[in-house]
Amino acid sequence: MAESKKRIGKETASIGLRLPQFVGYSDYFYETPLYVQIKNLSGESAPFSVSVTGGELLVPFEEEAEVPFESAVELTAEGVFSPVFLSQREELRQAEVVAVLSYNKKELVRTSMNVTVLPYDWWEGLSGNAERLAGFVRPKLSDCARVLQEAGERLKKWKESPEFYGYAGADKNAVRRAAAAVFAALRGEDIEKDGETDLNEPLSAVREGSLLRGKKANALELAVFAASALEAAGLHPVLALGGSEAGVGAWLYDSCFLDPVTDDSDIVAKYCSDGINNLCFFDVEDLFAGGNAAYTASEAHFKRKLAAGAFECFVDIARCRIGGRGSLPLRGKSGKGYELIREEEMTDSAAPAPLPEFDKLGGENVKTKNRQWERRLLDLTTKNALLNFTGRSSLHLQCADADLLFEKLTEKGSLRLKGGSPVEEAFFETQSALSAELFSLELRKGILRAFADAKTTAETALRLVRRNREADEETGAKILYLALGFLKFVSREDNKTRFAPLVLVPVAMKRAKGNEDFAVEADGEYFVNSTLLEYLKQEFNIDIRGLGGDVSALKISEILAMVLAEIAPMKGWDVSKDAYLATFSFQRYLMWNDIRNHFDALKGNQIVSALMGERLARQETSVPSEDECDPQDTLIPLSADSSQYSAVALSRTGASFVLHGPPGTGKSQTITNIIANAVEDNKRVLFVAEKKAALDVVKKRLDGIGIGEFCLEIHSNKTDKADVLRRLENTLSLKNEGEERGFEEKARSLKLLREDLKAPMLALHKKRRLGLSVYEAILLYLENKDAPDILDIESSFYDSLTERTLSECRGMILTAAAAAKECGGVFRSPFENVGLTEYSQEVRDRVFCAAEVMLTEIKHLKAYLSLYLEFYRQKISTITQRKLNSLRLLARELSAGVYDKYFANIGEEEFNAFYHANRRLDDTLSYYLKHFKVVVELGKDYPEVKALLDREGDWRMNKAALTAAKRLQRAALHPLSPEDMPKYLRTLVDLHSFIALLRESPLSRPFFDRGGNIVYKKRAEFLAGLYELHEEAAQTFLDYNPDAFNGMCVRAMSGYTRPVLEGYLKALDAFEAAEDSYLKTTAADRSKIVQEDVLDYFSTKAGALIDNIDMLANWCMYKNTCLKLRSLGLSFISDALESGRLTSENVLAGFEKNVAKNFLELAIPQDADLSRLSAGTLEDTVEKFRTMWEDYSLQTRRHIRSDLISRLPAADGEGSLSLELSAFTRLAKSNLRGAGLRALFSEVPELLRRICPCMLMSPITAAQYLEPQADLFDLVIFDEASQMTTAEAVGCIARAKAAVVVGDPKQLPPTAFFHSAYVDEENLENEDLESVLDDCLALGMPERHLIWHYRSRHESLIAFSNNMYYGGKLCTFPSPDALESRVRLVKVDGTYDRGFTKVNKKEAEALVQEVIRRLKDPALSRQSMGVVTFSSAQRTAVEKLLTKEIAAKKLDAVAYEREEPLFVKNLENVQGDERDVILFSVCYGPDAMGRVSLNFGPLNQAGGWRRLNVAVSRAREEMLVFSTLEAAQIDLNKTSSKGVAGLKAFLEFAEKGRTTLAAPPASVRSGAGLGQFIAEELTGFGYECRTDVGASEFKIDVAVLDPRDNKNFVLAILCDGETQFSVKDRNILQVQSLKRGNWNVMRVNSVNYYSNPKREIKRIKDYLDRLTGAEQKDGAWMEKFSRPYRAVEAQGAEVAAYITGGVNDGEIKARLALLVATEEPISRSFLKTRLLETYGIRKTGARVEARLNALIDECKFKRERVLGTDYYYKTDRAVQIGKFRVESEPILRGETDTTPFEMVSLIKAALSGRVSLYFDELTALAAQALHLPRYSEAFVSYLSDCVSFGEQKGILVRSVSDRISLA
Repeated sequence: MAESKKRIGKETASIGLRLPQFVGYSDYFYETPLYVQIKNLSGESAPFSVSVTGGELLVPFEEEAEVPFESAVELTAEGVFSPVFLSQREELRQAEVVAVLSYNKKELVRTSMNVTVLPYDWWEGLSGNAERLAGFVRPKLSDCARVLQEAGERLKKWKESPEFYGYAGADKNAVRRAAAAVFAALRGEDIEKDGETDLNEPLSAVREGSLLRGKKANALELAVFAASALEAAGLHPVLALGGSEAGVGAWLYDSCFLDPVTDDSDIVAKYCSDGINNLCFFDVEDLFAGGNAAYTASEAHFKRKLAAGAFECFVDIARCRIGGRGSLPLRGKSGKGYELIREEEMTDSAAPAPLPEFDKLGGENVKTKNRQWERRLLDLTTKNALLNFTGRSSLHLQCADADLLFEKLTEKGSLRLKGGSPVEEAFFETQSALSAELFSLELRKGILRAFADAKTTAETALRLVRRNREADEETGAKILYLALGFLKFVSREDNKTRFAPLVLVPVAMKRAKGNEDFAVEADGEYFVNSTLLEYLKQEFNIDIRGLGGDVSALKISEILAMVLAEIAPMKGWDVSKDAYLATFSFQRYLMWNDIRNHFDALKGNQIVSALMGERLARQETSVPSEDECDPQDTLIPLSADSSQYSAVALSRTGASFVLHGPPGTGKSQTITNIIANAVEDNKRVLFVAEKKAALDVVKKRLDGIGIGEFCLEIHSNKTDKADVLRRLENTLSLKNEGEERGFEEKARSLKLLREDLKAPMLALHKKRRLGLSVYEAILLYLENKDAPDILDIESSFYDSLTERTLSECRGMILTAAAAAKECGGVFRSPFENVGLTEYSQEVRDRVFCAAEVMLTEIKHLKAYLSLYLEFYRQKISTITQRKLNSLRLLARELSAGVYDKYFANIGEEEFNAFYHANRRLDDTLSYYLKHFKVVVELGKDYPEVKALLDREGDWRMNKAALTAAKRLQRAALHPLSPEDMPKYLRTLVDLHSFIALLRESPLSRPFFDRGGNIVYKKRAEFLAGLYELHEEAAQTFLDYNPDAFNGMCVRAMSGYTRPVLEGYLKALDAFEAAEDSYLKTTAADRSKIVQEDVLDYFSTKAGALIDNIDMLANWCMYKNTCLKLRSLGLSFISDALESGRLTSENVLAGFEKNVAKNFLELAIPQDADLSRLSAGTLEDTVEKFRTMWEDYSLQTRRHIRSDLISRLPAADGEGSLSLELSAFTRLAKSNLRGAGLRALFSEVPELLRRICPCMLMSPITAAQYLEPQADLFDLVIFDEASQMTTAEAVGCIARAKAAVVVGDPKQLPPTAFFHSAYVDEENLENEDLESVLDDCLALGMPERHLIWHYRSRHESLIAFSNNMYYGGKLCTFPSPDALESRVRLVKVDGTYDRGFTKVNKKEAEALVQEVIRRLKDPALSRQSMGVVTFSSAQRTAVEKLLTKEIAAKKLDAVAYEREEPLFVKNLENVQGDERDVILFSVCYGPDAMGRVSLNFGPLNQAGGWRRLNVAVSRAREEMLVFSTLEAAQIDLNKTSSKGVAGLKAFLEFAEKGRTTLAAPPASVRSGAGLGQFIAEELTGFGYECRTDVGASEFKIDVAVLDPRDNKNFVLAILCDGETQFSVKDRNILQVQSLKRGNWNVMRVNSVNYYSNPKREIKRIKDYLDRLTGAEQKDGAWMEKFSRPYRAVEAQGAEVAAYITGGVNDGEIKARLALLVATEEPISRSFLKTRLLETYGIRKTGARVEARLNALIDECKFKRERVLGTDYYYKTDRAVQIGKFRVESEPILRGETDTTPFEMVSLIKAALSGRVSLYFDELTALAAQALHLPRYSEAFVSYLSDCVSFGEQKGILVRSVSDRISLA
């Protein structure tokens, strides 16, 4: 069998690499190739793919090669070395080159090779290519010139010519001398040798920088440089190289080796030998510094080394040059690295080459703005005959010489047009000489010959004349031209050959004499086709736009030649000299014509001049706000917010400005109001918009306000003249329906009402004396309402407060609070009486030491005090300073022996008897002397009288007693009765008894005389010291025992207590010294020291100081702050802190609350606008204002219409206006025969001002129908100006005195995707910006912004745009269902067909299914829909699929036959459209491989984000985003496109809602508003609230969630915080807009809320209860928790005696038991009442009351005492909290008879459906439940007690604001 073929695989294929081992820059320079060998050992031919890579070294090489079977192929890769990489190398480096062989995209084998990369100017050594050394020989180096100069000097010395001419006319000796001179010059440079040289290894061949300046080189570097110098001298150098040796030589005659490199040393030796002398060499070693060999000696050295075989090869530089080895560029350092200087750039010996002269004309260097505008208006599409001339409807003329044709046309005035050329028509062919001569001959005769026959020529000429005349009539522009010369070019768009005229001559054509032929005459100078010039620049970058200006100085032939020269390189292009008569126009031709031919008439306009580069004059743009203006100043026939009003008011001043109108902000209604005011002011207005839809919207609004008849809309250039005439005639026929009255009066009334609403608001927010407004003060008070209200602040302090001092006070209070907090609080602080204000380490140490000493001395003192008290058997309670001093006094006197006279030499018992006898004597004597003057002596009668009294005998029966009684009578101070005499006798006897006792004591001697009689004076003097001692002791000691003290004093006479007393005295002195030191060190206030227990006080303080010494610095700072507080009059702050009334946490709050309260108490009553405000009057005024404003708007419309009608001219009028009226009538009757609308408008300008003061046009129709006259209108208004170029708008701008440019710079620019927005980079300063809007902004034109967004009926629909692109500046209205977004992401599991259809089929299908579902649903189909796709391909796919489905389901009528039909558009063309529901198809996403490309079509382009902004702001009610792409799949690190970033953010927003957006912008109110406090109160009642609801500047202060549906809000509460909005905005626009959005709205005035927050909250709560149905549910709790009251029926008619008689006690007890069992629980008082009622007893009294109480007690009922009252019951269930009893008529129980148990049950039941109730609400509710039509304070007090009882039970909670809630 035959052997089978080998298959292609790894085993049958191989690859090899061949390239130099060493690679340097010379490999790139000399284009060294790289070779790849491929072997195919298989049995079949195969196409292989080869790739070679080498990192930075190589430019990747890839090639495919067909290799026959069992063969090999070698591929050559040229130009693969990277010059950048090789030129930057500075050291040796290894690089790997890899070659890969693949088959069918599958790698088979690979091979690699490591090469050494050489630094720049390095040679690889002898193992490499020696030929490359020639590249390092650079004869043009400046150093070579220097060497040659020096060598020339040597030659001079040798009497030789110093010039070097190489081999010219020189013999070998002369050449040798030249080489010797170079040698000598080099040796004279003293170049040092830079080490030994090994030429076998890679090394530097050229020293970087200047070798002569560096003075250092290796042998090779010096040899190469020497060769460079020899070559510079014109010689042929040769390099000799060996292992470590180098020599340099030169041919002595003009010759070279056969090979660039030779290793034949023999031939070299032969050529150097004497007799032959073809070469001379010298040894390089002799050139280095220190070498002493002259040239001849060096030659000998070289020859010896040569003979010794030291040199291995010889490089002939001249031969290398012949082989193409030129000098390598010289590398030099530059600011950015290295740069290479080629050989021709190294010398300036040659003069610079002359500048080339071209017969070409380049672009125009400076282009004026109007020229740029012209070009912008040019139509560069192939629909334009100026770019795609077909010759249809035109006449081809004979022409061989265009110059001659124009010359004869101008010379003769006109040429006669004839047909029937005898020459065959040929286009773009050179005419023969004979034909040219014939053409010239006819021209000289005045004949212009056409190639067509005579009939065709005449017919075509007639058509041309008619078209030119119609254009002139309708537009004022002539379009007939003579085209001379044509350009043939190949279109880049479709690769088709097209023709375009080059030179255009405006001509006129009319019947010639005899009316047979047509005469052609010139109608202006010739010019070059500007459209073509611009097209060539933009499409082909051929810039000959210099021909676009005045070319009259050039001949036409020169122009054609110049164009031909410029297009010469273009294949298939040519220029012909053909001539045609044709009409040329295009869509924007008329605008172009305005600028081209009428610019002088237009450029006088101020804005146009500014656009041309002049400075825009500054305009006064300040207008009063809406609230400051009279309603008549600016009329508002359509409702307008304050931002719209500002724009309307500014327009009336005649100022030009830009009006920013983001989506849905009411641009059209603002424009309508501007127009209405302008025409009312008798101004002419031009409203311009490109889209007819925009004109229609404004026209519809103008019709709506009654002035539409005075506004003429002309959008199309096909406008029917008859229709315009009919409209004008209808306007002329209008008549006033009646006189408008009361307009001014209503305006005045409206202004007064507005002032009534404005004044309180201004007063509320006016800054007052403390820098506070009343509103801010209210917020300040409410914020701190829970702070303690205990600061005792004098009114003088408030009077002295200013804004500055208040700020200082706050700062100081904060500082004090912070310092106090750092100290751990100042109330009962360890530093409480420390007065230090400055801190240092020294202060700390002194305080610490003083406290330690104090503790030590206290301990010492207490020890002695303890001994002191123990020794004297006494106790002491608190150790006050006074007691310490008393003890000091006692100790000092006792130790000093002051009392020795009493206690010495006597026993304890004896002294005590003496002491007590004196005490009793003192007491008795004191009593006695109150009644008697002297002590009566008894003498010897004493024993008898005493005995009588002891036995209680009758004093009158005893003589001694009777005598004593008589004496007493005489001594008495008052008469004595016999009954009192016994007690006085007893007193006298006692007195003498005590004296007798004293007489016996030895201590009494000092006050008894010798007769034994007591001397009272001496006694008093003697006992004074003793009494003082005991008095002091009694005041000092606790439970003082004088006997014990006396006993110790007697015993102490022995002296044993003296050490204790003296120790105490010393300890006390030491303590007081420590105290003084401590107080002084701590700067304490002695008056603040607690005196109760002074030792414990100081011990505690000192100990605490030591324990907290680390906080002393903070305390000092606090005390220092206190000083400052005191200086500001804020000492009450520190007092409150230190007293504990306030803490550091609430001190500022307390202060601010007091300040705010005082401020408000003064400010509100003093301001009439605030004090008269109430909720009722406010709402009434608002409603009146709203109603009157609506009436005034209607009246405004009638007023404007009436004024406009009154200005219409009467048919019988006179003057110029009547002449215009006659002219109009004449033209109207002829139906403008022979004239156009342009002629009509020109002929009756003043009449037109009266009939149609406003014209609505597109830029094209404005140019078509309006004369190019500056200031033709007073005002021009542009809508959607962001989509209009300046070139389009400038004609309209010029026609008006002022301009209002309306648009949104954040929406689409004029350019469309896929159409390049060409920018002339050579004239950037004259380039327009993207739109007229941008240009006007760039001029610094004043700006106004519309900020209220009305389109979106759900805030989420505009939230993304507002946040992302408008910075949150749009004011939008939240929706009641704002918690849920109306932007939804519909995730589709689709695939983006990126490489082919560029469609996401599944996404399109999902979207279409949703559209069909909605169209089929009767409810959903009422919503209009629009589909927006992100690409044109997806739009087409959706449109096809949708059309098919709609047709199949027969939904055409539902989808399209409606006011807003279904549309499908892409990003580019959706601006201006809006629908209820917008469905997006993102389209882009992962492809079939799962890869996501970040190319999102138009979004990636500059300004792509604006396309996204337009698209996402089209929906009114809902937005659905169908997307396969997820936000997470967009990696913003890989793109910088703002549009892509926006798409990612939008997808996140659609998926997650508003949480993905950045933090919402700050509210127009700063800080917490009133709403926060209202929300807190409502939350307490169980209503869930949100504050500051809204995603824009406008916020709903409080939005209350519907308790029945927590996804929707039920109420919006608007407060009167400070805003930028006008009175109308706040009171009408905001409220009405919210109500239209299904909100319930309430307004709360802050002054009312401050004055009575409970009333305002109740008002809100009542409204909420009505809204939520809670009011209807109020009765439910009654039914659920109440039960009827069961009462015992009355039986009998008894009297009180029935109760008190005692006979009926049993029956009464039984009745009591029945009452308790039936009416339990029941109070004692009500039980008695009910008992009497059942018996019919009406009169009662105390006896009845007492008897009933006794009987009740005897019954021993179960009872519970609550609130001081006994309640009786039978079953335990009766006193449990549960249900309560209610009565029907008659009502038995009084106000306080309902038991506390039932009252608490009633309250609990009432709160079951509520979160809380204010107490007064609860009172009314309880009274109603208990059927109390009126109630007294007793009931209120009792109910309050019951609430307290409920709190005790843990059932109720009562807040500080008197709100009751369940615990």
